[in-house]
Amino acid sequence: MQPVKYEKEGKIAFITLNRPERLNAIDLKTTEELIKIWIDFKEDDQLWVAILNGEGRSFCAGADVEKMDLGGMWNISKSLIYGDKKMGPSNYSVWKPIIAAVHGHVLGAGFYLALECDLIIAAEDAEFGLPEPKVGIPTLFTPYLHNYLSPCLAMELLLTAERINAKRAYEVGLVNRVVSQDLLLDSAKSMAEKICQNGPLSLRAIKEVFQRSREMDSTSKLILLEQIFSPVENSEDAAEGKKAFQEKRKPQWKCR
Repeated sequence: MQPVKYEKEGKIAFITLNRPERLNAIDLKTTEELIKIWIDFKEDDQLWVAILNGEGRSFCAGADVEKMDLGGMWNISKSLIYGDKKMGPSNYSVWKPIIAAVHGHVLGAGFYLALECDLIIAAEDAEFGLPEPKVGIPTLFTPYLHNYLSPCLAMELLLTAERINAKRAYEVGLVNRVVSQDLLLDSAKSMAEKICQNGPLSLRAIKEVFQRSREMDSTSKLILLEQIFSPVENSEDAAEGKKAFQEKRKPQWKCR
């Protein structure tokens, strides 16, 4: 059985963590499969949006460390973000939008994987946390949390190692929506379809600038804006968007 299912439905890619018997805990094979998927999604011009979800009772309970000693834990954790095997899409310059549809456990490496997505829709039973200190090891994703969480929330999760529920996650801006479990995938698909109504080149440019500009100074941001936005503003899609607006019709995007 493949640890990750990858299906394509029109412009939408469905990426499903598929180790339900292990609560979709991430092992090396899962990481390797995700790498292949991110690259394929990035390069497939027919795909505009991806939905990442988990099979079974949980989205992802973290790294699979059941049979490892402390040294083994460290080595497995390193494979998730270090060396040549990094599980997150940001490591492969995937500028297409990605939606995480999460439920049950969203812990450790699974939490970080959800944060790597652009939008998060959570089922009511979702619980978010970074439990590594409970077994005496530091959270390997600590330096990356600045990109996603407020300092107060990040330190609360890191230092207490306690979980927060979907309601609290929504209140602090960690997730975009909270829905019932039975509506989770439908809600994610509905959001993906709304995204697909917009110009795909403009969305990719926006995501790239948003992510790459996080730690840039003002001058560097302006340079990046011109570099990334100018080709899109002069594209066929931009011309089509303006024409469709004038003619009061839906634009026909061609990704060029």
